[in-house]
Amino acid sequence: MSQMLTQGPWSALELASALLLTRREVEEHLVHLRRSLGKGLIIQPAQCRACGYVFVDRRRLDAPGRCPVCRGQRIDGPWFEVKA
Repeated sequence: MSQMLTQGPWSALELASALLLTRREVEEHLVHLRRSLGKGLIIQPAQCRACGYVFVDRRRLDAPGRCPVCRGQRIDGPWFEVKA
């Protein structure tokens, strides 16, 4: 998985479908990668498609359920990448 993340940003859902894992399993692997790589794992925050709100302060690696501003559920991301 870490080799895939060096090629560009991936969402947890994209990784899950490419690796034939569940989204939850991918998120667990990402937690371990964040611990081992530290600042080497780049996380681009999730964003609401309806109003454009960016989840900058979110610490959890899973996708948020809904936007705190507009209460919309159309959320893109977050995206993960490993700094080479």
